[in-house]
Amino acid sequence: MTRVPELAIRLHPGHQPEQQEQMARLAGRLGYAAVHIDTDMDSAVISRLIAAADPALLVVDSTTEVASFVSGRDLDAVRVERQRLDEQGDRRPLIVSLPVAIGRTRNEAVARAERDPRFVGANHPDVCGIFGTFEQGQEQVLELARAGADVLLVTVADDLDVADLLAQIRALTLGPTETLLSND
Repeated sequence: MTRVPELAIRLHPGHQPEQQEQMARLAGRLGYAAVHIDTDMDSAVISRLIAAADPALLVVDSTTEVASFVSGRDLDAVRVERQRLDEQGDRRPLIVSLPVAIGRTRNEAVARAERDPRFVGANHPDVCGIFGTFEQGQEQVLELARAGADVLLVTVADDLDVADLLAQIRALTLGPTETLLSND
């Protein structure tokens, strides 16, 4: 049975600890499953992020394979990895890591993506992530769910109104999306 993927967020490594704490706090309160950070962080910062992200888990990314990863919105790669995991009886989650820039209009999504220097070329959400209006993003989430993604690890556009963006992304996996997926 296909189900809606859980959400996790990758914190921007270039942000100040206070910004990272705010993002972790918002993600935890909005119902994200996890907050991912780089391994080269101070232990005091990590402790504050654990508290801020609660009830979301804080995941310190490392080279240890505790999950299976696919980068980008490559539905064929997701299907192949899902099939491989299923054939091997591997119960690790299939995490799809991708950038996200959505908005109430396509122009708002474009503006969000253009403000973030990480979202260029092959790393642009329109190329490899979730991009466009809410409805377009919702369809992209449904496609990833149908392909076998368990978790969407999102890198959000560096936006002034990050709380609104995180809430919009969370809404992609709630309500109508669950209903649409159950109608398959």
